[in-house]
Amino acid sequence: MSGLKKTYLIPILLLFSVGCASPTQQYYDSAFNDRNRAPASLNVPTAVDIKDTEIIDPLHNQAQADFLFLKSELESAAGHGTESIELLKTALIYDPSSTTLMQKLSVEYYKAGNVETSIHWAEKAYEVSGNKRDVGLLLAGLSTSQKNYSKSEEIYKALIKADPKDMETLLYLGAVYTEMKEYAKAIESFKAVCADKEFASKHLSFYYLARVYSEQSPKKTARVKAELKKAMEAKPDFFEAISMMGQYVQKEKGLEAFVKYYEGVQKEHPQTKIAEILSQFYISTNQYDKAYQQLEMLDEASDDSVQVKLKMALILIDKKLYDRAIVKLEEILQIAPDSDKVRFYLSAVHEEKREYKEALAQYLKIEAESGYYEESRLHAAYLSKLLGNPDQGLGYLKELVPAKSDNPQAFIFMAQLYEDKNDFKKSLETLKSAQEKFASSAVVFYHMGMLQDKMNLKSDMISSMKKVIDLEPEHAQALNYLAYSWAEMGEQLEKAEAYARRAVAKEKNDPFILDTLGWVLYKKGEYKKAADVLEKAHKMQGDVGIIAEHLGDVYSKMNQHEKAIEHFTKAQSLEADSKHKEELQIKVTLIQNLIKGVRTPSSAANDSNKTVSP
Repeated sequence: MSGLKKTYLIPILLLFSVGCASPTQQYYDSAFNDRNRAPASLNVPTAVDIKDTEIIDPLHNQAQADFLFLKSELESAAGHGTESIELLKTALIYDPSSTTLMQKLSVEYYKAGNVETSIHWAEKAYEVSGNKRDVGLLLAGLSTSQKNYSKSEEIYKALIKADPKDMETLLYLGAVYTEMKEYAKAIESFKAVCADKEFASKHLSFYYLARVYSEQSPKKTARVKAELKKAMEAKPDFFEAISMMGQYVQKEKGLEAFVKYYEGVQKEHPQTKIAEILSQFYISTNQYDKAYQQLEMLDEASDDSVQVKLKMALILIDKKLYDRAIVKLEEILQIAPDSDKVRFYLSAVHEEKREYKEALAQYLKIEAESGYYEESRLHAAYLSKLLGNPDQGLGYLKELVPAKSDNPQAFIFMAQLYEDKNDFKKSLETLKSAQEKFASSAVVFYHMGMLQDKMNLKSDMISSMKKVIDLEPEHAQALNYLAYSWAEMGEQLEKAEAYARRAVAKEKNDPFILDTLGWVLYKKGEYKKAADVLEKAHKMQGDVGIIAEHLGDVYSKMNQHEKAIEHFTKAQSLEADSKHKEELQIKVTLIQNLIKGVRTPSSAANDSNKTVSP
């Protein structure tokens, strides 16, 4: 809503807090202390009693009107507009000339969206009151809201004629003239208000004058900014003027100047609206420390600002200040206990801290109707596995698979849990269900291929990996998997090299994919090329045994025996499997014997079969 429109709605909003039905009369003392009245007259009748009672006693009627008015106020405060209206209409039976009741009825009808009836009661109140100021302001404000500017102008002029020093009404009249595009009259009105030294809200007149100049001549910004400066001098924390000036700063000097302008104002006259603007800018530019300072101000200004607290929590998470993030998220849940979004974040922070039991407990509080339910059950299954209870994890996944879940990851993780239990049959069945449901999901076929490889179903594995590449031609991991598999089998080495190079082109810095390319080249007998690639992979990931071993194999073929022993020994130190450790030791021993010239039993046997030349 524009500033000017706010202005002519002010008279309506002011009347939302009207006083008692007849504020000039003090009836309570006289009514309750009148010793000549019968005790029965003190009983307050019900609404039904009221309608059935013959109205005789003026003092009694006044008491009932005020009592009903107070009840209507309570109903209005509780948001029960219809009940409030009915009580006010009944109160008018007792006090039919009360302009306060009529005003209040007008306001309640306006709040209910019935503007026509609202105007009816405002007109009636204005007529009965004899052009009383507060009723006139209400009616004029309502008329302006319906664009009945001539009616508003008529009322405002009448009020100003009755009191020429009424600068507030003159301000409203200027707003109406602005809406009517009668800028000369608007400027005259606002200047008259500006000239009044006693008017307390002079900052408004300067501000509205600036807005009129802006509408009248958008390119003539100097006088607009001059009036805005006067408005801010009159009231330094006047946000509307600050904001309008900020727009000019951004338009003329750019975003950086705009931010510096607001930072300067915030330093001198801190306020929440500026904190909102600055915090949004700082967050968008990843200046989280500065954003957090502004959000703290917003948080202090409101005890239940969930969105502000959530932004603070997310900043703390980004900065890995997890303990503080947990405190802030728990604080939000005290205000909004049903916020599954906040609970999910809280669970994730506990998980990040490896507080798996706490994380699991929070994930399980997210109910089936929530949009976070499926994701929460996936995490719950994973955490159950980490906590040594994979069967419990399977139970959580069975709530999703196969009927409910539209997430292939649920099927994949369920298959992995079955695989961990060496139940390959159920793992295979689960992934087959996933293939049926997600026929175009490359990730499902990729995991199926890996499972088939573990089950030694090589032909099926190759078919699955080819399907992945059909779905995603540049799927680096599937290309890599097929290339390595062909190299291990000693088959289709040219195609294996082509796939490996495609994978490297996609993931240049993946040492495992480089290892595959190096191993394919080794299998092709291109040892120098293989060494160059594998050395690069080993440099990138020196703590991976298989890369060190492959490099040792290459050096062995190139007769660089010391380097071969060095890398086989390195691979042995990184190997956890005892059987593979022994295999690596055999490689080391063979090379050492070769260096020493010691013949192995196999080489001696070969010598004995040779024909010795005479």
